[in-house]
Amino acid sequence: NLIAWPAYLVLVMTGIWNVLAVPDLDVTTAYGKTLMVKVVVAVFSGLAAFLHSISRSRTGLAVWGALSALSAVAALFLGVLLAQY
Repeated sequence: NLIAWPAYLVLVMTGIWNVLAVPDLDVTTAYGKTLMVKVVVAVFSGLAAFLHSISRSRTGLAVWGALSALSAVAALFLGVLLAQY
């Protein structure tokens, strides 16, 4: 956790920077929709990671860990899609 949360904070900060760097961002375009979905998935990944870190049951650890990992991969995939625009 000593490295993970500061790294996540850096990712959030660079994500905000990248969103603000897009001139005239239109959320009705394919790029805008993909970007908003990526933001939601990235936030969900952080929330799931947090819930995984505070979970005390084996089931909670498994479910939140899996959801965090899957949503992180989904955010990565969406980032690759964004690079294609």
